[in-house]
Amino acid sequence: MATTSLNKTQNTIRVQLLLMACLLGAVMGVIFIIIQPFFGMDTLTSRHAAAYQQLGNWSSVAAIIIAWTAHLAVSVFYGFLSGIVILSTTQLNVVALFTLAFSWLTTLIAPPANAMIVQFVSFQQIQISQLPALNFSLDVKFLLHLVFFAAMTLPLYLYHKKAK
Repeated sequence: MATTSLNKTQNTIRVQLLLMACLLGAVMGVIFIIIQPFFGMDTLTSRHAAAYQQLGNWSSVAAIIIAWTAHLAVSVFYGFLSGIVILSTTQLNVVALFTLAFSWLTTLIAPPANAMIVQFVSFQQIQISQLPALNFSLDVKFLLHLVFFAAMTLPLYLYHKKAK
């Protein structure tokens, strides 16, 4: 009986952590867009919305709604992945390595991934040859991704450590 109660408590903690991870992903997705101009960039959502209007003939309202929906869906997914990592290990060095690696990986694939999303939403045929190159730079975009992932993984790690 005690084992069943303990399993229920552990499952509740796992579910809470994953829900918190998704919520943090959404919140950090909004903050990501808000702080982009402070890093000298136009916001991702405004760039995508403009492309949706130009390539897909979407109205401005529909374009911005689609841009925000796509961005927040990706952010929630990244939050969920961060939650899975936190549930998989209690070692801070592994969590830090994940944060660093995933920040770099998402910076690396962002240009072609974003272009692919624009092509898809604009009902364009996805043309791999016309996608921008991978971003191998450790630049301000990498820093922005690093802040995004660190702001998700640190509170999740602390919550998980305290809840155990």
